[in-house]
Amino acid sequence: MSYLFRGRGQSLSQPAKDKNRVTTQLLPETSWNNDPLPRGSPPENKVVVTISRQFGSGGSEIGRIVAQESGLLYLDNAIIGEVAKRLGVNEEQAARLDEQTAGAVGHVLEALQSSSPFNLNYNTLLKPTAAPAQAREAAYLRLTQRVILELATEGDAVIIGRGSQFLLHGAPRTLHIYIFAPLEYRSEQVTKHKQLARAAALELIERRDYEHNAYLSRYYGGNQNQPYLYHLLINTGLFTHELAADLIKQALPLVKGIIN
Repeated sequence: MSYLFRGRGQSLSQPAKDKNRVTTQLLPETSWNNDPLPRGSPPENKVVVTISRQFGSGGSEIGRIVAQESGLLYLDNAIIGEVAKRLGVNEEQAARLDEQTAGAVGHVLEALQSSSPFNLNYNTLLKPTAAPAQAREAAYLRLTQRVILELATEGDAVIIGRGSQFLLHGAPRTLHIYIFAPLEYRSEQVTKHKQLARAAALELIERRDYEHNAYLSRYYGGNQNQPYLYHLLINTGLFTHELAADLIKQALPLVKGIIN
């Protein structure tokens, strides 16, 4: 993947053996592509950090700080860009599908039908007479999973969201982080950065929380509010972004010892 991003990796989870293990649940319709997915295990001398976050908690910014100060590749919108490139659509269309479900983006899927066809086996999915919207949405999901697994396999990366805590659960040398904050803190941050009134900020937070949880529930059978998915949970209502990044950086030397 270095030729794609000029930056700088475990299998999909097996069935859980106890209540503290999570099973990655992929939709049946994602099985249309028989190409095996990458393992997602980084090389022994490299690490991967996944950051799941509540909207407005600062998780993306914290991930950026960790990546910059630790010499890791930061992967957030770059994932959208790579998926868009493989789909043959523009990034704006792909972004509107990002961490969403069919109910929220059906109109986008219709627009995709008139775009450039997929490469390889994806080309039939966007034809007007081909598969229904859910199958085309599944194609986007499958490509997103593939890109994340390829990047994780290469290693030395900070991956933001997109179900990576499920997709890479149990992967060796992979650190899973959850960033959260009280609603009042989140509303203040969204009000400030989006320049919204408080009521509008709260409405946006509620919508984004719903969309994100619907995405994780539909494709992975869970939600991000499950502590056992993570090695470290950080409340940015208590810690600044810089201190939160420092906590993650302090854990990095231990990550190479994670074998399952």
